[in-house]
Amino acid sequence: MTTVPSFTDLLKGAKLPEASKPICLRADLTAEFEAAERELDLLRKQPRQTDSLAGSPAGLLVRRIEELQQEMTAATYTFRLRALPKSRWRALVAAYPPRKDDKGEPLAEDAQIGVNREDFLDALIKVSVIAPVMTEEQWTELLETITDRQYSDLCDEAWFLNRGEVSVPFSRAASLLKRDTGNE
Repeated sequence: MTTVPSFTDLLKGAKLPEASKPICLRADLTAEFEAAERELDLLRKQPRQTDSLAGSPAGLLVRRIEELQQEMTAATYTFRLRALPKSRWRALVAAYPPRKDDKGEPLAEDAQIGVNREDFLDALIKVSVIAPVMTEEQWTELLETITDRQYSDLCDEAWFLNRGEVSVPFSRAASLLKRDTGNE
């Protein structure tokens, strides 16, 4: 029989939500990967002389694609983010009020989320990313190196850690594996 912990015990062990977000820092390799994929696709449509890939143009392309995948995987860093305590979140939001237009009304892009989007999001990811610990120079370099989509992915992760729902997650993969192996 399991004992249900008291609220006091649960509160002592309470932690803010965390998430991880992998970001490939060698996105330049994407073009070479896509070109090799297109070339391989063209070769696949041609009749093959042999079933062996060894030494064939297709085999060379397969090897190059695998090398590029390995290079991109090796150049991927998984950023670790943590939500802010409510007081720090509210102070951060208050520090970046929405910008105003000529009529004194909040800009539409800022009014939508209630902050100066242009400045707030940089500040949000800087205080939410707990690993790696970066210098200001490294932050500048990172933000000039990643794509807008990668930046948005980090911002979204930080935003939803602070503003999203926290519930016990369900793992479909674990459930399916457990069912398939008959383990309970």
